[in-house]
Amino acid sequence: MNTIDDLAALFTRGELTPTDLLTATLDRIARVNPAINAMAHVDEAGARAAAEAATRRWADGRPLGALDGVPVTVKDSVHTVGMPWRHGTAANAALPASTWDAPPAARLKEVGAVIVGKTTMPDFGMLAAGVSSLYGITRNPWDLTRNPGGSSAGAGASLAAGVGFGAVGSDIAGSVRLPAAQCGLVALKPTQGRVPHLAPSTMRSAGPMARTVDDVIALYRVLTRPDQRDIWSLPPENDDRLDEPLDPRGLRIGLLTDLGAGPEPVDEVLAVVRAAASALASAGAVVKDVPAPFEHDPHPALDRLFQVRARTEWESLPEEARDLVLPVVADWAAGAAQITATRFARDTEAVMAAQARLAAAIDDLDFVLSPVLPVVGFPADAPGADPAHPLGHTGFTAWFNQTGQPATSVCFGLADGMPVGVQIAGRRFADQDVLRLTKWIETHRPVSLHWPFEEEVR
Repeated sequence: MNTIDDLAALFTRGELTPTDLLTATLDRIARVNPAINAMAHVDEAGARAAAEAATRRWADGRPLGALDGVPVTVKDSVHTVGMPWRHGTAANAALPASTWDAPPAARLKEVGAVIVGKTTMPDFGMLAAGVSSLYGITRNPWDLTRNPGGSSAGAGASLAAGVGFGAVGSDIAGSVRLPAAQCGLVALKPTQGRVPHLAPSTMRSAGPMARTVDDVIALYRVLTRPDQRDIWSLPPENDDRLDEPLDPRGLRIGLLTDLGAGPEPVDEVLAVVRAAASALASAGAVVKDVPAPFEHDPHPALDRLFQVRARTEWESLPEEARDLVLPVVADWAAGAAQITATRFARDTEAVMAAQARLAAAIDDLDFVLSPVLPVVGFPADAPGADPAHPLGHTGFTAWFNQTGQPATSVCFGLADGMPVGVQIAGRRFADQDVLRLTKWIETHRPVSLHWPFEEEVR
């Protein structure tokens, strides 16, 4: 499978055009999407117009950059002009198409990327799984009986099936890292504010997803451009060190495999994470175990905050549409109807205390290596690893949303034929260093990935 850098070289030499590449991408969607159900919407007309414009620019020797003419997707939750925004739920099926571009869509269009369409997600983005009242079940291309993870489920499944060369997802508790881990991809949950998005949030971020670190970096360089509409967005970075190899020698890396609460990682996951730690230690990094940061389970308070978020969206729907929301989401969120304002304030304080506890436990480290999720995967039709607690498997990812730290997922092994990802978290604002270390880990991966449905898009 070609990379974005490969495409630029092919476009430059005239061996491939963006128009031809789009045709191949649309053919790929037609072949694989009936099995995986990853595409929420395909904008063939808009994509063809963008690809034809990019073809003319490359022919004239005036491309807008490395992403010019490259097919990409955006998650259903990313507003994009002329495309539907449904937020994963059948309750929004009749909404008109978006009339404005959210920052990630705007940045992609500015550099000529070809947005082929939207990818699926669960209702309100409130499941870490690929199950939706509107889109049905999104399946993992590695094994169609398995879940791709979520909530950026379609983004993960489509990339693993060879559709496009990058995707924009969003992540409030692990929603780009979890599908990346389950689908063998690379994803970055950036420092909060590094990638502008709307509505502004201190815990939800848009994030790039791709099959390789280099492709994620190509997306990162574009998506991190500022947008004043996001009041929490950060100023542009002053330097670009993303192409500089990161030497692990002397780095202080914590190995976090026990949170002190929540489900414990299975042996297959632990083996892959420890293999990555061993590789770093052999290269000269100082790797040490991180003691479990939590004495008491902090998840219930965070879960109630998410319940309130989901219930608020549910109550914003017309009454006649509320019954269309996926029952597992609606029933879980119903508990928020009994949460008082003072209880919500106490839960907020409890979450802040928990994130401070985690931050203190890793304060002396350059990076933290951990599982992405505690299991290898779960059934395609399940709302989570534990159906009774749909977000219960997000502990290793969700708390780095709360601390605001950048964190990636990258595949480092296989178990039962399925990808197993490791998470690399770094200090706030050190997104580039996290990506550079992720590149090192990808380069030293002990297994080769043979992508599902793999064939050259040429």
